Amino acid sequence: MLNSIRLRMTITYLLLIVAIMLVTGIVLLNMLEKHYLSSEEENIERTGRLAAQSIISYLRDDADPVLLSSVAENISHQINARVIIVSTDNLVLGDSVRIGGLSGSKIERPEIQDALKLEKGCSIQYSHISKQWVLQVAVPAREEDGTPLGVIFLASSLNPVYATLAAVQRFLLMFTFLALLFAGALVVFFSHHLTVPIKRLTSAAQQMAEGKLDQQIPITSRDEIGRLAQQFNVMASRIMETNQRLTRFVADVSHELRTPLASIHLCLQSMQEYEMKPEEQKEFLDDIYHETQRLIYLVEDLLEMTRRQEVAEKVEVFSLKALLEGVLDSIQPRVDRKELKLFTEIDEKLPLLNMSPEALKRVLFNLLDNAIKYTPSGGWLKLIAKSDENNVRVTVQDTGCGIPEEAIPYIFERFYRVDKARSRYLGGTGLGLAICKEIIEHYGGEIGLEESQEDKGSTFYFILPVERSIQEYHEELQLVESPEPV
Repeated sequence: MLNSIRLRMTITYLLLIVAIMLVTGIVLLNMLEKHYLSSEEENIERTGRLAAQSIISYLRDDADPVLLSSVAENISHQINARVIIVSTDNLVLGDSVRIGGLSGSKIERPEIQDALKLEKGCSIQYSHISKQWVLQVAVPAREEDGTPLGVIFLASSLNPVYATLAAVQRFLLMFTFLALLFAGALVVFFSHHLTVPIKRLTSAAQQMAEGKLDQQIPITSRDEIGRLAQQFNVMASRIMETNQRLTRFVADVSHELRTPLASIHLCLQSMQEYEMKPEEQKEFLDDIYHETQRLIYLVEDLLEMTRRQEVAEKVEVFSLKALLEGVLDSIQPRVDRKELKLFTEIDEKLPLLNMSPEALKRVLFNLLDNAIKYTPSGGWLKLIAKSDENNVRVTVQDTGCGIPEEAIPYIFERFYRVDKARSRYLGGTGLGLAICKEIIEHYGGEIGLEESQEDKGSTFYFILPVERSIQEYHEELQLVESPEPV
């Protein structure tokens, strides 16, 4: 039951409200109690001092108990409190209670002693006789020189004060109850509004775990839950797209593997079942050799695709010019064997790049390898490398067979080959340009076909961003290592 976030939220907020209202009520009641008691005490004390001044003349001579009791009774009616007039030796001279009063007896009260010493005595006690709380205040009656003549002792019931506090307490309890009802309704409403999208997310995630990847959640808000739902939809779409691409990739790989394997199987079966002349056997063996080479190239490209991320993560700063020169040196023997001409146009001050040099070599080898493969003897190819403050652009031109216009939009797709028969004979797998595209885009660059005409040649290019901080750091380092002579 407590596993429900809605229930936990409801209980938490209700307990929080109860705690707040409880603390607020206690503090408020204490403040009100202090205020009312202080106000009641001030009123009684003020009345007592006025009464003390009025009876000084009665206390100077022999005090008349009847007269003083009458005075005490009059004062009692004015303030609704019991009034007792006491001499300095604790003898009761007058009591507002005529019948059953204390006139003529002695009374020992600490408030009276405090009044004689400290100008005022005060206490709050519970009366078991009247079953109520009583405020008791004693005020001295003094001569002008400070000589005490007696004490007026006043006892006032606090029932009105505590009745008022009880009414406030009942109001606070009722208000707390109503606040709990209102807050509970709001919490249930908002928690329902909050948990419905979470339930949808949970259900969609469970559906995806069961293999149903086409999940989308309706976005009804722009808060954190709405943004979470939006990101979930993006993630689900990408997973769905990745799964579809993986399915297509597996199907394409299966198809690409099946074709050469079927051809090899057919050749071997024919050689087993039929007697052949040596030249016929050689022809079949040549076909098996080409199909085997094709399988090797295909497996190598597939392995390259699986290793691409690992290679791409091996980032380092290197000189693009030095890398280009190394690649050109390595392909020069192939260019010479095919009787091609190789031209270069490379800026002297190419920038440093911060990426995987092996990945960039793969791109250059693929582009130059295609140019060599599809350019007939006597043709030429050209490598151009130029840069500005923000980018470096590398272009590979050739005078090869070119690409038909209808095939241009698909040349960077996996396993796409323009001339399948020729590509199969030359060992093409249809993965080279797709690998190049993934590598360049991984580093925030761009790759494309600038132009191509059948039987005239093609021009491929790629652009990579230049990090100015690396160039500036390298220039400062060179200045430090090679200071100008003094």
